[in-house]
Amino acid sequence: MKRFPIKSIVAACAIALASSPLIATAAGDPPSDLWAKASLTTTYTLNRHLNPFDIEAEVNEGVATLRGTVESAVERDLAEELARGIDGITEVNNELMVDVDVPRHLSQAGEGTERSFTRRVEDANLTAKVKSQLLWHRTTGGLAINVDTRNTRVTLSGNVDSQAEAELAEQIALNTHEVSSVDNQLTVGGAEATLAGKAEAKSKEVAKQVSDGWITAKVKSALLYNRNVDGSDIDVDTKEGVVSLHGQVDSDFERELAISISNSVKGVKSVTAQLSTGS
Repeated sequence: MKRFPIKSIVAACAIALASSPLIATAAGDPPSDLWAKASLTTTYTLNRHLNPFDIEAEVNEGVATLRGTVESAVERDLAEELARGIDGITEVNNELMVDVDVPRHLSQAGEGTERSFTRRVEDANLTAKVKSQLLWHRTTGGLAINVDTRNTRVTLSGNVDSQAEAELAEQIALNTHEVSSVDNQLTVGGAEATLAGKAEAKSKEVAKQVSDGWITAKVKSALLYNRNVDGSDIDVDTKEGVVSLHGQVDSDFERELAISISNSVKGVKSVTAQLSTGS
C-alpha cells in the first residue's frame, strides 16, 4: 500500500519536469535519459487507458525498460508504443507481464482512505491534463495560469494578457474529459502577466525547435483529452512540423474540431486531414 504515495510523488515531479519545453536541452542536443524518463512517466500518468502504478520505467542511454504487470496484451503494446514516441528513447525493452486479475483502480480496495487517495490522484491527473494543454497551446500563457482541481471542479487563477485569453483558457478546461465545471478567477494584466509573458515568449521560441515526435505526442494527447473528439480513432503523424490526421470521425463538425485542436499546438506549421465520417 505504501508504494502508491511514493509513486504519486514521482509522477507529480515528472509532470512538473516534463510539461514545459523549457527543460529541453539546447537545440541539436539529444534529450537526456532523465528527461526521457520524466516524459514517459508523465505520458503514462496522463493516459486514461493505463494505470501508472502498474508500470516501472527506466531509461539508460536511450533504451527504455518497462517492468510491471498490466491487464491485457493491448495495454502492454500501448505502453511500448507510447515509449517509442518519446524523444530520446531509441529502443524499448518491454518486460511487462499480462495478468487479467490486476486491479484496475485503487478504489477497488474498498477502504475509505484509499478512495480518498484515488480521488486526489484523479484530480491531480485532471490538473495535469488542463495545465499541459494550456502549456502546449500556441496562444495561451500557460506559464502564468495556475490550475487546481477538487472533485473534478477546476479553478483557474493567475494573470493573463487579455479577457479573450482568460475565456480561451476556461474553454480549454471545460472541454477536457471528466472536468465537471470551471471557476475562472483569472485576472487581466499586471506585473505577473508581464513576467510570465516574457517566459512564454521564450517557451514559444523553443517550441519552434521541438521535434516531430514531440508534436505528434502533444497533438495526440490534445485530441484524447478533448471531450468532443474521439481521439482514439485518429492517427497522428508529423513531418517537419506538418501534422497529418488519419482515421474516422462521427461528423464534419468533429473533423473540423480535430483540425482546429491540432493547429493550436505549439510547433505545428499546418494540418492535413484524411478523416472519413460516418460508420
